[in-house]
Amino acid sequence: MEYDIIEQVSELAVSGSPLEEKLEKAVALLADYLAFDGCAVLLLDENGYMRSVAAKCPEALPPYRLGQGVPGLAFTGGALIEVHKEAGDAAWEGIEDSGLEGYRTALAYPLKEKERTCGVLFLRARAKVRLTLLKRQILKLAAMQLLILVKSSEVLNDHHRVYSELLEMQQKLVSSEKLLALGDMAATMAHEIRNPLLSIGGYAARLKRQLPPGSPALGYLEQMGAEIGRIEKIMNGIIRFLKDNAVELKTDDLHCMIDEAMELFADEIAVHCIKVDRRSSGGPLPVLADREQMKIAFDNLIANAIQSMEKGGILTLETSRAGEFAVAKVSDTGGGIDPKYMGYIFNPFFTTKKHGTGLGLPIANSIIMRHKGTIEVRNEGHGAAFIIKLPVAGAAAPNSSRHETGEAV
Repeated sequence: MEYDIIEQVSELAVSGSPLEEKLEKAVALLADYLAFDGCAVLLLDENGYMRSVAAKCPEALPPYRLGQGVPGLAFTGGALIEVHKEAGDAAWEGIEDSGLEGYRTALAYPLKEKERTCGVLFLRARAKVRLTLLKRQILKLAAMQLLILVKSSEVLNDHHRVYSELLEMQQKLVSSEKLLALGDMAATMAHEIRNPLLSIGGYAARLKRQLPPGSPALGYLEQMGAEIGRIEKIMNGIIRFLKDNAVELKTDDLHCMIDEAMELFADEIAVHCIKVDRRSSGGPLPVLADREQMKIAFDNLIANAIQSMEKGGILTLETSRAGEFAVAKVSDTGGGIDPKYMGYIFNPFFTTKKHGTGLGLPIANSIIMRHKGTIEVRNEGHGAAFIIKLPVAGAAAPNSSRHETGEAV
């Protein structure tokens, strides 16, 4: 009968419940069986703190650093720690632990697999508790079962992650095959359409010059010219996107490239009453880049941001360094991107804008990929943010003396 508790904890391992729910039930069973007031499982987080992920405790446990308090010492030592405090004593056998105020017995058992410890089973009692040999054996078996719970959850999460990555790669491969077929057709169409289109535009301009002022036909010709210009823009975008230009990499300053791209939009920014917030790290930010192609990429990103703020807003341009990467961030306050469209914005011809071509962002993405860089998009604050990372020229160690500065233009 004494081992029923182990059977109950074992049954939790094969249940389909989330890890936290399994651990909550397990610690409740152990606290009742071992006659402790508090029982918790602490796991190490990404910041190096041990935090309670499941507990049956009268009050919340503080986070512990490795080597700190009873749980931290059990984790680093890899062995059971059991301490008692007599009434009136100021310390716990030389151990300081803020989580033990009001308690007289504390016990921490590491959840250890070979040489790797992944967590701690932590028990506290307000009275003095001495475990029998049988209960110590059961505690050891229970700790092994809890370790199995944690490890099986990690394996399952890894399986889901790998499966998701494989599924994403498969979808990208299928998409690439479709784009190759579409690309051949689109390239042919673009070349075949552009030449007669230029002729139509030329004849329309000639007719416009021959008509007298005030002629009703002038409005039609102006509209025709505008639509021809829009189609030419689409054709040029298709050709630019499909043209696999080799990049000529030279050491250049990312600060200067983004500043140069901004100059093109000075008038448009003024018309839309947009405020520019330019932020950059001090000193040059050298990258290996093809300046002309990167200018096209930044042109498209800045144009996209401006188009989202027709009634004004703030365009923020940031350049900084993160390890071996130079980072450029283009963000706006144009309302952001609908989450359901996030997975499509780099697809050719996808657009939510009334007069958009759906090629600006795919072109920017293509150029950045040819530079062995990455581009990420996310919603921040009141708008969207595009984060571009490019390898730093030489990949020298970051200069820790640089400070961020901000200036409004």
